[in-house]
Amino acid sequence: MNNKIIPWSSLIPYTLAEFAGAFAGALLAYFMYADHFKASEDTIDGVATRNIFSTNPNLPRNWMVEMIATTIFLSGILAIVAKFEKFGFTPLLVGLLVWAIGMGLGGTTGFAMNQARDLGPRLAYQILPIKNKANNDWQYGLIVPGIAPFASTVLAAMFVKYFLKLTF
Repeated sequence: MNNKIIPWSSLIPYTLAEFAGAFAGALLAYFMYADHFKASEDTIDGVATRNIFSTNPNLPRNWMVEMIATTIFLSGILAIVAKFEKFGFTPLLVGLLVWAIGMGLGGTTGFAMNQARDLGPRLAYQILPIKNKANNDWQYGLIVPGIAPFASTVLAAMFVKYFLKLTF
């Protein structure tokens, strides 16, 4: 975190708020489409239903996709902040970056790039009263969308500092 913009004391509350928002969003989506879930519960495979809430496992490929997508995402954010923050375009540029990464790399994993994007809905799926549920596959959920983005932060920071030579 950039101490000039967001203090370290905000890390835990912001992180909890992100997870709570992802969890609440998944619950809201379920309740908005509850009739559709009920109407299709005997005709749709449990894995297909689970994939509405979280990504489907292909561990090696999806690990690499998350590593690449998150490294590009974080490197892009760091570069945007270093070069364009003074112009006030940071939110727009970060939004365009998310869109571009989603279009280019989002197909395989739904571009988690953020642990809350997968874990919040995965937790919601676990507690929702959905008939014929598939295994929630916590091992995959914790490894690919959980650990890969963390590992990518180191790669992104090193890339920006040593290759792009940007400072804040």
